[in-house]
Amino acid sequence: MADEKNDEQIKKEMIDFLMEKITGGLSEKVVDYGTHPQNYGTLEKPDGYAKIKGPCGDTMEVFLRIRNDKIDDIAYTTDGCLPSHAAGTAATVMARGKAVRDCLRINQSSILEHLGGMPEDSEHCALLAASTFHKALRNYVVGKKK
Repeated sequence: MADEKNDEQIKKEMIDFLMEKITGGLSEKVVDYGTHPQNYGTLEKPDGYAKIKGPCGDTMEVFLRIRNDKIDDIAYTTDGCLPSHAAGTAATVMARGKAVRDCLRINQSSILEHLGGMPEDSEHCALLAASTFHKALRNYVVGKKK
């Protein structure tokens, strides 16, 4: 019986070790959002739009549809890596249905927290998502004032 438990423990440790190597230490949520992105795509005639090329060369776009000062619909695109998709998905999931003013709290730190963290060399993906999202919000506010 002790050998069976020991074998099961060894199997679990080996699987955990392999998953760590495969995912590069990414959280389950980063892997899930990165491999199954939500809100990916574009919106026709968005109320707010932004496109930013990050320092690593990844580009992200954010499209907003706003009704009654709330994010009614939101989409993003990126040509980036799995962490970029995870950060884009996180920003859109966090923003959908929220009041525009409450969306100012969505930043690099809150995206990283939502995702359960990222390796340090991928944290810039959360900054790119937050910056693009905030630029789209500014685009909406400026357009609304005209």
